[in-house]
Amino acid sequence: MITVVVMSRKRLLVLAVLAAVLIAGIVAWWGRPQMGEGSVYGSGENMTWADDGVDQTRMVVRDRSHGDPTATFSIRNDGRLPFTVHDLDDSGEDFWFAQQRVAFKPGIDLSDSSMANADPEITLAPGEEATVLWAIDMTTAPSMAEGDIREIDTFRFTVSWLGIPATRELRLPKPITFVGPM
Repeated sequence: MITVVVMSRKRLLVLAVLAAVLIAGIVAWWGRPQMGEGSVYGSGENMTWADDGVDQTRMVVRDRSHGDPTATFSIRNDGRLPFTVHDLDDSGEDFWFAQQRVAFKPGIDLSDSSMANADPEITLAPGEEATVLWAIDMTTAPSMAEGDIREIDTFRFTVSWLGIPATRELRLPKPITFVGPM
């Protein structure tokens, strides 16, 4: 009789562990952060738009002497659970692009593009959108040779959800292009 009770407890423990693993897997698959492109996208200071005659195709930074270029765009939580966006993930970036910085505002807020009035991170509920203020420090970036081109077409953000850190990429519909002196 005692042996049967011990076996039942072992089976219950195994079943409980399997159920916990299954539930964790379902939550991870179902609730993983999904960052989508928001509804706002615009150039800021010290950059211009390039166009193909029909539409604006990219933001262009031509002259580094005027100061740090800025841009404003938005991101959206396309997932099923809230997640927090912390910063750009610059691991693996060369020194030049590692000088980027972002700040966040809840919702679509184009009234003030000052990073001083924005938050260093933001939590997005499902379907929620946030304004991202972007800048790059041009004073520390190495100089570019004549005709040299560098481009940012994807941002990698560090995020967390349910206490789990992750990285999410956001492809820019209109890249930021840096052009060397001509």
